[in-house]
Amino acid sequence: MSSNVSASNVGNALGAWLGGLAISAGLGYRAPLYVGSAVVALGPAVMVVAARTAPSRPAGPDQRAGVDQEAGPDQTAGRTRPGRERRPSTSE
Repeated sequence: MSSNVSASNVGNALGAWLGGLAISAGLGYRAPLYVGSAVVALGPAVMVVAARTAPSRPAGPDQRAGVDQEAGPDQTAGRTRPGRERRPSTSE
């Protein structure tokens, strides 16, 4: 959650800075509207590039954490991972 807030703060500061640069460059008081539109258009472009270059995540129930890879998901009932002992149930 904190990374979302940080990204929002950085975006807010960057937008104000770029809008100020546009005004100080003599482009007028409407220039920040166009600068903001360009920044908004860059967002989906960055998202698409990041999604295409990200490593693929394993899919399917066999790749979930905690599933014994040798036995498969339907054969793991009652088994423990190698090196781990089964704890006795306290509910009996």
